[in-house]
This record gives sequence, C-alpha cells and structure tokens, in this order.
Amino acid sequence: MEGSVKLISLLRPAQTGAAWEAFVSGQLAAGVAGLQRLVFNEVLPVDVRGGADAPPPFVAIIEAWFADRASADGFAASVRDHGGTVQLYVDALLINDIGRRPLPNKIMVTLKRRADLSRAQAQKHWRTRHVEVGLVEHNAADFLQLYFQNHVFDSDQEAGSACDFDGMPEFWVDPADLAEVGADSPVMRAIAEDEVLFVDRTAIVTMMVAERELFVAPGTEGGWPVRESSLHEVVRAG
Repeated sequence: MEGSVKLISLLRPAQTGAAWEAFVSGQLAAGVAGLQRLVFNEVLPVDVRGGADAPPPFVAIIEAWFADRASADGFAASVRDHGGTVQLYVDALLINDIGRRPLPNKIMVTLKRRADLSRAQAQKHWRTRHVEVGLVEHNAADFLQLYFQNHVFDSDQEAGSACDFDGMPEFWVDPADLAEVGADSPVMRAIAEDEVLFVDRTAIVTMMVAERELFVAPGTEGGWPVRESSLHEVVRAG
C-alpha cells in the first residue's frame, strides 16, 4: 500500500480485549474514512521472554493502514476517546520473508531508544547493524519466518515519556523453533548484546498475539503475501 499511512494503536486494559474488538467492529460497521486495511491483534497471556512478573500493559494492538494522515488522525481520536491508548504513526519496513505460508505465531515488541541517542540514531542502528548481527551473522532467519520493523515517525506520547516508543518489531515464529532458541544460544546472546547499544531494555514489552484481519477495502491486498526479502538492501542502505 504505497503512499498509505500506518497507525499502530496499543490498547490498555481499561477495556478487555473482547470489548476493544467489539468497539473496532462497531467502527468498521459504521464506516471508517480512508481505511484500507485493519488487523486486530489480541495479546495472549504468554510470557515470551521469560521472567515476567506482571502481565503486559496492553490487551490488544490495532494495525491500521489509511489512505492519508487526516483519516488516520480521525480514527486515532475515536480510539483514544474510548479508552487508554498509545498511538504510533510508523513506516513499516520489510526485513525478511522466507516465503512460507501459512504463518505461525506472531510476536510484537515495543522498542524505546537509549536516552543518549536520537530517534534517528537508534532507528538507523536497528535497521542496519542490528539486522546484520541477527540475520546475517547469526542466521536468525532460520526461525524468523516473516519480520517487519515499524519505525515510529510520530505519536501522541510526550517526548521522553515511558511510552514514547521509537519502534515496534513484529515477527512470526514457530513455537517449536522458538523453544530451541534459548536465551543462552549464540544468536540470542548476540542480539541481546547489540540491543544495549541502542535500546532502553527496561522499556521492552514482548507480546505474543493472535491476529485477526477485520477489514480489507475493495481493491486492496489483504493478508501477508510473500514478498522478496529486502534484508541485504536494508543493511547496505545504512
């Protein structure tokens, strides 16, 4: 959807996930201006990273693509009025697609830059060196079947606040593959060591989600069709 605007809405537990989905379905039934596609992601009660002592602060995540910024702003306002949210406007960058369908479990993660870095500096490291460490040097593509980086360019959060996120990776992994890739594996150690160079690791929230595509506009491509991976082009582009 070239030229469209992607909005990610992180939904707080002021409403249950089911209530949020019912609200979104009602909005869709009434008609949402400029909407091209909408995916509702229910956050599952799964501790992905291990050692979590509290449930995720979000119960669901909306990914919505709009024809223009004004339409995205209108939808963001209606969602915000319904309950606690974090609204992120992002550029979605395909990092890797191994071409296997159907897709397995989906994981979404919040990333916040280190305090001594600008957003541009952190995002550049993330899309270049971090990709190189994980997917080029340590073959993370063996278990990351599809991987997008969502680079935040605007949000409704106060600069420097706890939820002033700079990015959200989303990737699909098979549970069996994930189980074999422990925190002490070479690839996970390398990723963790590189994370500290650009990420505030205390702000990371890792969520396994169940995604449901609730809307696709006529003439718009839905689902996650196989795309040629841009991995090496991304790394070289810097």
